[in-house]
Order: sequence, then structure tokens, then C-alpha cells
Amino acid sequence: MFVRLRSLRFHGASAGQVRVRLRAALLPAILASASLLGSAQQPAPSATFQVEVNFVDIDAVVTDGRGNFVSDLTKDDFELLDDGKPQDISAFSLVDIPMPAASARPAGATATASVSDVRSNAQPISGRLYVIVLDDLNVAPGRTKVVVNAARELIERHFAPNDMAAITYTSGRTDGAQEFTSERAALLAAIDKFQGRKLRSTVIEKADHYFQQTLKEMEVNQSDDPDSTSPPQSGTIRGPNGYSDITTDPDDFERGHRAQQVLSALGKLANVMGGIRGRRKAIVMFSEGIDYPIYDIFGSQAATTVLTELQNAIAAAARGNVSFFAVDPRGLVGMTSEAIELNAALDPSLGFDAKGLLADMYLSQDSLRTLAEETGGYAAVNSNNLGNSLDRIVRLNSTYYVLGYYPKDARRDGRFHKIEVRIKRPGLRVSARKGYVSPKTISAEDRARRERELDRGRGRAGSAQTSNELREILTQPLQRNGLTLTVHTTPFKGPAKEASVAVAIEVDASRLQFTEQPNKTFADSVELSLFALDERGRQLAGTFFQFNLALRPDTYERVRGSIVRLNPRIALPPGRYQLRVGVRETGAGEMGSVFSDVQVPDYSARGLAMSGLLLTDEAARGEFSPQPDDQLPVGTLPAPATSRRTFGRNSTLSAFAEVYDSGASRDARRIEVTTTLMGEDGNAAFSSRESIAGASADVKSSRIPLSKQIVLKDIRPGRYVLRVEARLLGGGVNPVSRETPITVVE
Repeated sequence: MFVRLRSLRFHGASAGQVRVRLRAALLPAILASASLLGSAQQPAPSATFQVEVNFVDIDAVVTDGRGNFVSDLTKDDFELLDDGKPQDISAFSLVDIPMPAASARPAGATATASVSDVRSNAQPISGRLYVIVLDDLNVAPGRTKVVVNAARELIERHFAPNDMAAITYTSGRTDGAQEFTSERAALLAAIDKFQGRKLRSTVIEKADHYFQQTLKEMEVNQSDDPDSTSPPQSGTIRGPNGYSDITTDPDDFERGHRAQQVLSALGKLANVMGGIRGRRKAIVMFSEGIDYPIYDIFGSQAATTVLTELQNAIAAAARGNVSFFAVDPRGLVGMTSEAIELNAALDPSLGFDAKGLLADMYLSQDSLRTLAEETGGYAAVNSNNLGNSLDRIVRLNSTYYVLGYYPKDARRDGRFHKIEVRIKRPGLRVSARKGYVSPKTISAEDRARRERELDRGRGRAGSAQTSNELREILTQPLQRNGLTLTVHTTPFKGPAKEASVAVAIEVDASRLQFTEQPNKTFADSVELSLFALDERGRQLAGTFFQFNLALRPDTYERVRGSIVRLNPRIALPPGRYQLRVGVRETGAGEMGSVFSDVQVPDYSARGLAMSGLLLTDEAARGEFSPQPDDQLPVGTLPAPATSRRTFGRNSTLSAFAEVYDSGASRDARRIEVTTTLMGEDGNAAFSSRESIAGASADVKSSRIPLSKQIVLKDIRPGRYVLRVEARLLGGGVNPVSRETPITVVE
């Protein structure tokens, strides 16, 4: 799609003038571009409303003249128009998520400081949802630390335990990416890998090329006339290769490619998040903006293409009800470094001065403003108060109205339809998405083709045996509620360099729909599929199980109010993964999924290493476990490992781990193991210390088993951290430890 612009250069325009002209070019083309992007919508992993094909949901932020949210509105205060036609609001709610509490931790607190190693879908995602985009392609290297500190502040001070976020980089680097998680430590680790890679300002690049050409021309003049010190005559300086104009950016091709890459990534993110329904979805981008002159279609080769990508990103956000938020780090540090690089003695008519830098900054800031304002978001630019900007972003994602309606003219044409949300009360302002794409009727041939494409993209999601329904929820960006399950992962040293990861999966049996058979048994069929995604999004270790359950009446009575436990194993090399576990009841169709982050250590490294912790108690012995862990040595634990972390005072807690001593010498090496149960007050409710002879371990595998039983009858009810630490007596090797929070109840 090509957009013809009358004005070609705005170097002398103010920020407001540039923005007005940019909008004039963008808005007429958004509707047209959206209809070309396709209309496939993914089913929602969780939703506020019942989602149907022709149901449209909108989140709306309503503020008064002072910018304060107005929270006392009713459905009757709103008016919805679809392509100019009034619509009946069939669903309405006010979402009011509490603001994050202060992150200060009470003195002596330990249990709350430990991150749980168990994941569950028992509770729907009730907090804020962010995709944090670290725009390394558009942040100067010198401002790397500013962006890292700003993004860390968002997580450390403005991120609640029930919030979820993902991290992505615009350059496409995968080692710093992070799938959706609530774990602050994982998000901060991804942020800390950020490194700005922005090209130098177009003004500096042009000035640098001008200097080089000037020197060359002076050398030519001096070769003709050794006594000449005159600068070259006007018009003799040539531009970079392929260009005749000296004011053309030498890095135009690379800058244009980067702009397309960033905007394309934003559009794809908006499309992915569009499958999440019934909630506000925010893409928070830390960026200095797109500095490509999209209005200069003659002087900039990729202007039309970059403009189209910008339109597509906005259209994708409108279609998916996604809002863009932007934080510009230059608002904190200014442009001092760029200004120093310029030579103030240059002819100001060339634009190689502070005014030229400001024009470039206005251009890039306007891209951030346009993305935000056209999608109901907010751009923090020209601001030295980072805390207030982040606080505003959080507030805009904490309190809002969700409206839903069925279009009266429910056309299945795959086209973009304009939405207008109005407030009947005077003096109020509403911010909401601009439109949506209606479903499109497709042929059986096209449907089969799309399914094949999805299959290739999904990597079959665990196994070719996995049902399409379960595969669909396993490839969603967020885990799905429904059939409730909890998951715990524990890496152990495996063969060669791979680890053997023990997985404890517990399914809430009260949700299973057993059917009574003529032989008086109770039958049900359950499929389990799990696979791991590495840092590059590649699937590894796909596993599938089908369980056909036939329970006797006494077993059925015991199971239906309890759980069904599965203890599979998967093999993974060292690295960071997201384990995706899905369970589907074949008959009734109930499904659920849990996504769990797994860090697999390199157990081949020298020194001490430790596996994860397996826990169980007497109650786990009586729970239904059709798939035991066949790799755990017999007698290691008195019952199958459980993902449960709440234990009664009438039980004995059993813990198991392995220590791996791969030191060069095994003579007289002894391992000291300390086990503590630390309360929130900082006092140890239980503590033990013992010495284990390393020589008693299997020399070939260097495995040292650790087993510990803790009688809980003398432990007060409350939250604790169970910590197991192993150190080599005599020193010389760093100690290793594992910990997990538990709760003791009456």
C-alpha cells in the first residue's frame, strides 16, 4: 500500500506540526490496511465474558478534566457505535485492580522472600498484563543503564504478585526474552541483559559524511593548488553511494530496515495478545522511538514501507484491543552526548546543529506518541519524573471499564469496522480502541491450509498424538484455567550432559466427569501433553500420555474429592526453559494448562551441585497416582513426590535431593548438609546439621542422596522456608542450596 504525501520535508516544523501531518497521513490508511491483515482470532485462555465469534469486547478508560479516573459510571452512561450505528451494550463491568503495595520487606522476613517452585492455574489471572518491549534497536548504547534502571523500577516497585509480564527485544535476540511469568527474578534477569544498539543520529551521520567529503575536496584542491586553503565550492560535495544529495542519511538502508523490524514486531505482538479476551492488555516499550523520516518518500528509500508497518501495528492493536505505552529514556538524560559530537562552526543552513537534533528527536518522539494515542495508551516523553510516568502507566492498566456487545450487523466479511465509544456525561474523556476485524467465512480448503500452517508453527505441541483442542491451549500466550492442576519441576543429573527433570502434576479430581459403567466401575479418559520451550522458542522434550481410568467404587469415592497425580520425567540439556503442561478430559472436554519456568543446571561442571527438592508426606500415599516416577530409587521417599506445599501438623514432611560432587579428588572429601525450616520472623523452627562421607557415593555418577524427615507436630502453623544447603568441609568449593516455601496448618 502506498500513501502519497504532499509535504516532503519538515525539518523546520515543530513537534506539534509534525504530529498533525503524520496523523493526516496515517488515519485514512489504517482502515484499509487492517482489512488486509487477516481476521483469525485465537480462543481465549481466560475471559471476563463468555466469548463468541461475533462478540466484541472493549476496555475503556474514562477521565475527568484533571485526568482522574471516573469510577461511578453505569452502562447507561456509555454509547457505542459500530461503523456509525448505535449498539446495545450486553456486558458491562468495572475492573479495579489494587495498586501494587510498597515493595519493602519486613525485617527478618524469609518465607515471603522465597519464590514458590510450584505453578498452578487454580486462580485466574487477576492482575495486570504487560508485554515489556526493550527496544535495543532504538536506544543509544550510552543510555543502556537508564533503560535497565527504568524497566527494573517497573518490576521492583510497580509489579504486584498477581501481575504477569513477558520480556521481548526488538532486535530478535532470544537469550534475553522471557515468556509470561509473575516471577520478578526471571523478569529482572531478562532486563539486565539489555544493551542499546541504536545507530547514531541522522544529523551526526550526515555531518560526519560532510566532514569527510570536505576533507577529500580540500585535498583535491591542494593537489591542484598547494597554497590553496579554500573550502570546496558549493555543490561539489557528493552524497553517500547511491545518493546525490549530501543531506541524505548514509545509514538510510539500515535505519529503514530497523524501523520495519521494530514496527513489524509490535504488530505481531498485538496480534498474539489479541487472543486474550476480556481484559486490558498493555505493550510497554522502553524506546527512543522510530527516527526514520517516513514523510520523505523521495529522500528516504523505505519511507512508504515504514509508514505501512506503522499503520499495520496500529491496526493490529485496534483489532486485538491492545494499548501501546512508551517510556523515552531521553526525557531523563537529554541529548548532551549527541550535541557534543556536532561542530558548532558548521553552516546552520545544513541542519547539522542542535536544531537538527531536536527535529530528529521530535520525529522519533512523535512515533511513540502516535502508537500510544491511537491505541488508548500513553507515551512518557520529555519527562524527568520516571516514577510518576510508571505510576500513570500502572494506573491506566488498573482501573477501567470493560464493555461488550454483539454487532447488530454481524457481517463475516473479514473487514475492519470502526468503533466509537461516547460518554453521555459532559466534561469527560474516554480512551478506547478504534475498531475490530470481523470474522471471515473461509472455505474448507483454506481452513485445512491454515491448520497445516498452525501445526508447523506449533511444532505439534508435544506430540502428534496430542488432540487439536489441547494443542491449541498449549500454544496460547497464557496458561488456561478450567481443569485445575498444579505442577512442580525438579531437575536431577541425567545421562551425559542432559538433566532428568522430575515433574509432579496433580489434577483436581473433583472436576473430572467420571461415568458409571455396567460393571459398577467409574470410567474416565484423560490425556496429558507436555513440552519445553527453550530461549529461542523451540520445542524440546515433547511427551504424551493417555490414561483410561476405571475405578472401583471405593477408589472412586476416595479419588473424586482428592487429586489424580502424575509423575513423568523429561530429559533436557542445561539451560532456561518454559515447561508447558496441558491436561484434557477426553469425554467431557474439560481442559487446563500450566506454564512453568525451569532452570536446568549444568551438572557436568566442576565442584558441588544440587538437584531440586522433592517433598511428600503420609497423605500423598493415599492419593491416586496412576503414573509413578519410575526413575526415583525405591525407598527414596515414603510416598510419591507431591506438588502440594501445604502440610498438616499431624504429618511428617519428607524431603529428598541429590548432591553431585565432581571434584578432581575424592579422597577424604566430606559433605556437610544443613536443613532449616525458617519462619517469617527469621527464627528457625527446625534445624539439623550432619556430615556425609563423599566416598560413600557412587564414584561413577558422583551422586550423594540426601533424605530428611521433619515431624511437624511441634511446628506452629504458619509460612516457612525449607532450605537444604550442602558445603564441602575444608572449603575451596562454593556451597550449594535449594529452598522452597511451605505452609503448616492445623
